[in-house]
Amino acid sequence: MIETMESEVMDGNGQVAEEYHPQRTPSPSGPPSPVAKQLPCGINRTLLPIKGFYFVFMAAVGSLLPYVAVYMLQLRLNLQETAIIYGIMPFVGFFVRPLIGAVADKYKKHKLVLISVTFLTGLFYFLLLFVPARPEPENLLIKTKFECNIHDSFIQDCRDTNETTTNCQVGISHLIHDNSSYSKKNASGVLSKKLKSCAFACQSSPDAVSSEFQVCMTNSSGPFSAGTCNGTLTHTSHLKFVVPDIEELLLRNIPQDTFSIGSIECRDYDLKDIIYGKNLNHQALQVLCGTEVSLDCTVTCGDDEVTCKDDEQSFDTTFFTFFVIFLIANITFAPIFPILDAVAYDLLAENRHIWGKQRVWGTLGFALFAVSSSFVMHMLKDQSGGGVDYRICFYIFGLLSVFASMIAYFIEMSSDIKCGQFLKNVCKLLSYYQVLAFLCVIMYFGIIIGGLEAFLFWYLTGMGSDPIVFGFILMVNCSAELPLMWVAGDVIKRVGLVGCLYLALVCYCVRLFVYSVIQEPWLVLLVEPAHGVTFGLMYAAATTYASIIAPPGMSSTVQGLLGGVHFGFGKGIGSFITGFMYKGIGPRWTWRVYSIISVVVLVVYWLLNTFIFTDAKYGGPQDQTVENNKNNEEEKHDLTRQEQSLMNSESVTSVKA
Repeated sequence: MIETMESEVMDGNGQVAEEYHPQRTPSPSGPPSPVAKQLPCGINRTLLPIKGFYFVFMAAVGSLLPYVAVYMLQLRLNLQETAIIYGIMPFVGFFVRPLIGAVADKYKKHKLVLISVTFLTGLFYFLLLFVPARPEPENLLIKTKFECNIHDSFIQDCRDTNETTTNCQVGISHLIHDNSSYSKKNASGVLSKKLKSCAFACQSSPDAVSSEFQVCMTNSSGPFSAGTCNGTLTHTSHLKFVVPDIEELLLRNIPQDTFSIGSIECRDYDLKDIIYGKNLNHQALQVLCGTEVSLDCTVTCGDDEVTCKDDEQSFDTTFFTFFVIFLIANITFAPIFPILDAVAYDLLAENRHIWGKQRVWGTLGFALFAVSSSFVMHMLKDQSGGGVDYRICFYIFGLLSVFASMIAYFIEMSSDIKCGQFLKNVCKLLSYYQVLAFLCVIMYFGIIIGGLEAFLFWYLTGMGSDPIVFGFILMVNCSAELPLMWVAGDVIKRVGLVGCLYLALVCYCVRLFVYSVIQEPWLVLLVEPAHGVTFGLMYAAATTYASIIAPPGMSSTVQGLLGGVHFGFGKGIGSFITGFMYKGIGPRWTWRVYSIISVVVLVVYWLLNTFIFTDAKYGGPQDQTVENNKNNEEEKHDLTRQEQSLMNSESVTSVKA
């Protein structure tokens, strides 16, 4: 069976100790650990490096990893590339983790491996700083002509019907005849083919006899007359106005004025209903001129960025350089926590129940540096007056990783550590329907985590979010997660283990729907406290429930699969498909779809637990609350042999956590 950070740890006699997970109730207390060495102030000197490593390395993780996705956006990697990179990495970690652990087990070089991979992780993540950013794409230039006389005005637009637009200059006719030649993106990077308001900046042609002309902005349908003008202006070089609905203009084609010269086709569009003035606070039905006027116009549609599609790059040197470095960084990162957790369990021996007190230092380091990094980036942005500079995150990560590798040298390690055994009996395990359904739900939670990790900050950046908002999000996440994990036992006592999973699905439904409707980035903070339920409480209940539904002798395998399915397969799939959903249906509908799926998963899982898994032939015993377990001793004689093996004393103790 796989030996994860929660599984088979040797006790002082070299025997397999009782299985333990930090979210469960402590195992029966035993004598103090033989390796315990107390400093005069009462601090355990043996465990001090463990606490230090958790704090320093998780501080490094908090200072950089939450911002990698938005850094990729700054390098101009697109949605598909981000989805591929974030989708592959969790699978890499899932398979590499036991391989490196097995090597450390075989040669009993856990300290050397931990020092090496920690240092190399800092090095390769730091090298991401040197990945060349793609050049700024050239904006699509829309050129057309404004024709005006005493009777009417119109836009004359010509295009070459045989030309495949490879340069970045087109006419407005291309907006309806050939939208493949341009790519219009809104602030979130999502293609938007519906065009609305367009601004026209027009000036006299270079070969014009005179650059001076008179323009009459009027609400009258008659010919040019100074008496009917809202304003008669004399321009020496230019004219500016806005067409509030370009689609409507493009529908007002004047068929009889269409003409062709060879492959050049020219069309006239009747110009009506324009907005003008310095503050664009005046409206007019039409524009008339005292003489024949022909002006060259540059058109800008909305506030969105319109770039040449041919100028967009993908899967180039920037992508492959980032992918290779990020891949190596994730390979070296993967075994760090399994090795460290195995070492911590080994040092704690009979006092494994205080593992959470070691790990909490990591959460503290993550929270402090995630928030402080965002504040530093915010201050640097204000000082420079430019975009967000993420370099400081890479510097902090590199320095803290080196410091953590130095701390690892002082960690005491025995030769009995086991952290790299491969999965066994998985096929037999998955034949239990209740286990399979449980793992599917946990994988769905991982899918959401993968999507949020890769694209939530990307989404908020598109809404104009400042890095300081990211820092507050991480701070709220950690602040909500810690107390929920601390009181998980009381919550489980009231609502039951499966009830906690139901509650997490409900919270995800609300949280994701709010993401889909907010208009200001900071409003996301209103629902971020739900992270305490969607991860802290959920994972605490999941680890305990996993031990209860595990078939006899396979508890450690279920625990190993729990982490692998959630953080490996689920997270990888979520990162991958969210990127393509983001591009295909837009970010708001992406979160909305996940919200709807959460309701569907909730209903299906409730039906399975209520009507299907009550039959013993479909897999293990039912979810038990603490109230049921209080009477466990009195009811033992009523349990079947299979239920006794599944509901072992360790599992019962776990529920009381």
